[in-house]
Amino acid sequence: MNENLAAQLEHIQYPTFTFPWSGACAPFAEAVDQEALRWAQTQGLIISEKQLARHARGKYGWLMARCYPHADRELVQLLTDFVLWYFIVDDLFVDRVDAVAQETLPNLTAILDIIDFDHASATPRFGEMAFLGICQRMRARLDPEHFERFAHGIRLWGSAAGLQILCNIMKEPLAQRSYEALRRYVGGVLPCLALCDAANAGKVSAAEYHQFGVQRLIHHTINTIIWNNDIHSMAVETLHPSQVRNMVSLHVARGHTLQEGVDFTARKVREEMLLFQQRANQLEQGASRQLQGFISGLRDWLHGYNEWADVDTQRYSLHHAEQDPDDNGVLLAAR
Repeated sequence: MNENLAAQLEHIQYPTFTFPWSGACAPFAEAVDQEALRWAQTQGLIISEKQLARHARGKYGWLMARCYPHADRELVQLLTDFVLWYFIVDDLFVDRVDAVAQETLPNLTAILDIIDFDHASATPRFGEMAFLGICQRMRARLDPEHFERFAHGIRLWGSAAGLQILCNIMKEPLAQRSYEALRRYVGGVLPCLALCDAANAGKVSAAEYHQFGVQRLIHHTINTIIWNNDIHSMAVETLHPSQVRNMVSLHVARGHTLQEGVDFTARKVREEMLLFQQRANQLEQGASRQLQGFISGLRDWLHGYNEWADVDTQRYSLHHAEQDPDDNGVLLAAR
């Protein structure tokens, strides 16, 4: 790690984000969190006590319980299993890929094949069977068009993940606009937001869901969450200076200090929050009960993610990041 950046980290002043609406948390956060960890072990996603401890610190059950506080236990469990799978696979297949290898593309295309064909390959890749089970549970819960909204988010994540890998091996940092477009999908938030209505007043009609204003509202939600995440993950990702993959470090690469990068990103977050509120207020006028529930679900996600990152998780703890095992070779060799 760059010694100058390490010195700056000790004195960073982090922003505080507040929302003009209250948050909530489903009462079974701890239970679904523990069940998800057991599920991941049976699926071969976690194969050591150190890895178990690492993912237990993530508190993904709390994330889903805060982001879907009105959902039933079954749905929160399904979403927690998915998010745990996602964090494990994204870490291995995307964020820690410093060079393209023979396994790089097959790891990602296997996920796309699950979405498209609803069956695993003859020789399943790491995490493939676990994801098949998640998708089959999703299909049983949702009607086909509703599932396709989730599937669309996964396809965009898989495509953006390939671009993320390309960015990781490039010598020059991304331009701001290109970064924002890529981050919008590689952050993995879209598949989850597509199910906000399932956790509230029921499925939004296709005509309402796909209208431009609603899609822009989803984009404001994603931007707020992922750029907020860029601040939360900044200290950990500073440990890997060869990989420029957050808005803070991009700003630093343009000649600014780490604090200036944090402040710049915080301003971007607040701008998106304001745009979200303005568009949400417009859309709610004359919206169906289902769309109103969906918009409430987006608010739950904004508040819930921020609360989880500030209060619950240790995923972005610099102390633990320095001690965590490098799972990449170990897990992939064990499949």
